[in-house]
Amino acid sequence: MTQRLAASVLLALLIGQAGFAQAEPARPTIVSLDYCADQFVLALADRDQILAVSKDAERRFSYLRDKAAGIPKVRAAAEDVIALQPDLVVRSFGGDPQALAFYERFGIRTVQLGYADDIQGTAQILRDVAAEIGQAARAEALIDAMPGPRVQSGASALYVTPGGVSAGRDTLIDAVLRHAGLQNANSGTGWTSLPLEALVQAPPRLMVTAFFGFDDDATDLWSVSRHPVMQRLVETADVIEMDEARISCPAWFIADEALAISDAAREVR
Repeated sequence: MTQRLAASVLLALLIGQAGFAQAEPARPTIVSLDYCADQFVLALADRDQILAVSKDAERRFSYLRDKAAGIPKVRAAAEDVIALQPDLVVRSFGGDPQALAFYERFGIRTVQLGYADDIQGTAQILRDVAAEIGQAARAEALIDAMPGPRVQSGASALYVTPGGVSAGRDTLIDAVLRHAGLQNANSGTGWTSLPLEALVQAPPRLMVTAFFGFDDDATDLWSVSRHPVMQRLVETADVIEMDEARISCPAWFIADEALAISDAAREVR
């Protein structure tokens, strides 16, 4: 009787463990097609989930480039992706959108990253990707660690790029400035050219610059940012150089860039 009871208990335990194993959702294997998608995959997925990341995963503008070391890189070509036989493809802009239906025919699901124009939107993208790859708890931990908005200081700042482009209202950069406790000196809406005449009449005291150290040779020689008047405005203003890798994608770590800008702005005031 004792042996039968022990055997029954053992069998029940084995059945229970088997049922638990079946209930545990399998985490999909993943291929990431571009450096924006790479950030979410590298931050959320277990290393053994990641079959490959994009060719740009270790480039300077990839924020989590150090985590990409040692992980295979893949072209965004459909034949290269299918050869890896992933369960899931994550993309922002990488690859041919027409290939997505092709992936589905091979049983490969596709996660298309959304776009955010505010800090909260970046957190939602993180949640959406995490839900697809079975890492919801990891996403919530990252979101909980995001710096909150700074108290508004009353100071304003102008966003400047080498191409003479700035960001007005309803852009993620505008949201970053506000999160940093600053007002946006660009009163326009969306992405605009630098208003040189208006800047001469009311020179900005603070500028935040981005992408000046990446590839200056690619900048249009006729860009407003190269204009002598604009150069003088830059020389007389306090300039905060942004970490471009933090703003190259609409990702959760853009809140860390807002905090860095806020700290730098307090030092120059």
